[in-house]
Amino acid sequence: MKEKVNIAVIGAGGIANNVHLPSLAQIEDARLVAICDLHKEKAQKAAEKYGIPSVYTSMYEMFEKEELDGVFVLVEPDRMFRAVNDCLDAGLNVMMEKPAGITSYQANSLVRKSRQAGRICAVAMNRRHIPLVQFVFKRMKELTPITQVDGVFFKNSEISSTWNYASAFVCDIVHATDLVRYFAQSEPMKAATVAARHNSPVDNAWSSIIQFENGITGTLRANYQSGGRIHNFEIHGPQASACINLGFGGSECDARILHFGGKKIYSLAAAGVGGQSVEYLDGKELAGSQDYHAYYGYKQEDIDFIHALKTGEKPLCTIEDAAKSMEMVEFLLANAL
Repeated sequence: MKEKVNIAVIGAGGIANNVHLPSLAQIEDARLVAICDLHKEKAQKAAEKYGIPSVYTSMYEMFEKEELDGVFVLVEPDRMFRAVNDCLDAGLNVMMEKPAGITSYQANSLVRKSRQAGRICAVAMNRRHIPLVQFVFKRMKELTPITQVDGVFFKNSEISSTWNYASAFVCDIVHATDLVRYFAQSEPMKAATVAARHNSPVDNAWSSIIQFENGITGTLRANYQSGGRIHNFEIHGPQASACINLGFGGSECDARILHFGGKKIYSLAAAGVGGQSVEYLDGKELAGSQDYHAYYGYKQEDIDFIHALKTGEKPLCTIEDAAKSMEMVEFLLANAL
């Protein structure tokens, strides 16, 4: 097993500079050897900040000159497929930012390509990796059978220009779709979705109800005309309920688990609360860091990929798994009322 793996980064934009490069710089098993961007000055600036020795504007030249164990592809969603496809063609292991292409067809094409190449293709579904999310999900599975999962992702944004190559539901709300599916541990069997346009020429609000193959029911709600960023999830069962707050107006990361007290409740006014107890969890404390990239799952997903390179073990979100979440996105949109 290698002591360190050689890593290159394709794309020196916001997602690279804000979360992935800071994460990789803190991972002892990773050696950042090259960075590539079509805008050379952006790549040079990042290289200077993080001590990356080689800068490229052509990823193909980088493939020829560098000995790489893995590549992070951190480009815009509409450019993602070609870059990842060509990395796999070059025989490289890949960590790609979400989404896994802009259609499930692209995602499943990458599934086939990674299998043919015999290479790892991981997808950066960072919400799965958040230490708080992992802790709460594990705790809930210990406490109760899960019967209901719910996800919310609200923002205030004009999406017709920012997401002008594919729906924001596909490229952005996929985060919430993926985590609802991950919590359900199943594929959707039935669904109904209402889409709306609020002050927008394109759909910018969606409300879905879902029944999964294993019997779990769920909801998913998204809206780009809200008071601000609201991102939360709920997991319910007969013995416990969990509410996970991943952002109410900012970058909060906390959760509460409600433990059933044994007394059936019909009305709070008539019967009281029934002896429930509430367990509070601080996501930053669980992660041991106040740094956004460290408590919000980015560093953990990068560690997971580096570990996969060193051991050959599967990452938490493979391209096969991410393709299923893309299929769920399209399933929800196809079942519009």
